[in-house]
Amino acid sequence: MRIAIGTDDGLQVIRWLAGERNGTVVSRAFEGHRTSSLAASEGVLYAAGPEIGVQKSGDRGMSWEVTADLPTGVRAESLATSPSGDLVVGTEPAHLLRSNDAGGSWADLPGFGALREVETWSDYGGKAAHVEAVTFDAHDPARLYAGVEIGGAYRSDDHGDTWIGVNEGVFDDIHDLVVDPRDGSRVFAATGGGLYVSTDRGADWRPAAGDVGELYSTSLLAIARSRAAGPSETLFLLGTASGPPATWGKAGRKAGGALWISRDSGTSWALVETSVLKGGSPVTALGEDPADAATVLVGTSNGRIVHGNLTDSRWHQIMYGVGTVHAILVV
Repeated sequence: MRIAIGTDDGLQVIRWLAGERNGTVVSRAFEGHRTSSLAASEGVLYAAGPEIGVQKSGDRGMSWEVTADLPTGVRAESLATSPSGDLVVGTEPAHLLRSNDAGGSWADLPGFGALREVETWSDYGGKAAHVEAVTFDAHDPARLYAGVEIGGAYRSDDHGDTWIGVNEGVFDDIHDLVVDPRDGSRVFAATGGGLYVSTDRGADWRPAAGDVGELYSTSLLAIARSRAAGPSETLFLLGTASGPPATWGKAGRKAGGALWISRDSGTSWALVETSVLKGGSPVTALGEDPADAATVLVGTSNGRIVHGNLTDSRWHQIMYGVGTVHAILVV
């Protein structure tokens, strides 16, 4: 397989086959510049970051070309592609931009920008409030969600033209948003105050059951049809830490990082026990293998890339020392 990873030190493409001890870097790009988000659509790979803008590759990450310039004063943070092929980028300060021509042009979504006038968004740690998460609802191509760090969760039901706040009961430091691929009414929010779940498309939220409802949550992944879960259940993986990045210490040794799994659509959660992930470094990126929904890829704050088979609990470190991993995608 080929794996694209976005890190603090740019983007790398790794080639790795099951049975090999280590992966091999076959391509590097954007060295020295944070690559914060990855997405793919119709054979095109997209990468976004504050200094690189939005770039695209038609050859699985071997070469790159910049898309149309983003508006002056905004920096790309998050990225998502819709079932219909639209591309949406979330920025710092918090704005959303949409492209329906593979990045050939960008249009501001003024309905989202107008939220700043009525919502309370907070800057922190030298960063302006920004769109940390964007996700589409695979059940309805017109519906998408955006999460503002720090500000809350928002939903559009008309391709991003108009927006409403869906913040009742959710912690407002949003890190990730995931729509249950089996049930579009169920939405999960990984936040700085724990994992939250809504069963009514964000109208109301409650903390998830167990410890994960209170732990600082770093990343979240949902897989619809996995041999590692029941035939009618969604499998979830969640990364957590004991607090925000400022408390993690060198190489994440003080972070209390952990990986959790739910095999019953988020009803219950269990710690993933593996020596490969011991050491406390938080999980900062999660990805699935499209060829096998029982295997996953995990990226950590101390630069590890780990491959995991969830049916037999086999875990293998395939890369180390790549820098904090922000995004991971099989290409």
